[in-house]
Amino acid sequence: MVVGGFGFLVDLVLFSLCLQVFSMDALAGRIVAFSGAATTTWAGNRLLTFSDRHCESCWRQWQKHMMAACFSALPNFAVFQLCLISFGSTGYSLYMAMIMGIAAGMCSNYLLSLYWVFAQRYTNRVF
Repeated sequence: MVVGGFGFLVDLVLFSLCLQVFSMDALAGRIVAFSGAATTTWAGNRLLTFSDRHCESCWRQWQKHMMAACFSALPNFAVFQLCLISFGSTGYSLYMAMIMGIAAGMCSNYLLSLYWVFAQRYTNRVF
């Protein structure tokens, strides 16, 4: 939960910067923020959550994590867009849409990390 919480904060800060400082539109801001948060959660999961599961190179593991994150981005961005359409895209509605989108993608991202990206490799299986 610590890694996910920190990833959420990175997502929120980057999203806010994209909107407020760089005047990006909401979807472009979500893409930038999502990319930063996904890399942050990969590093946190590698160093903390799944630190006992270093089975492959950092580069390969990061690639798998980003593929999993992109798959999880589908429900994330879909819910984000639906919320914007339903509730508008100004003020707090942007941030509520972001939170709802993150919640939609969180479960699949964790499961993909657990069972694919950071999966333990068993070499001595007994059948």
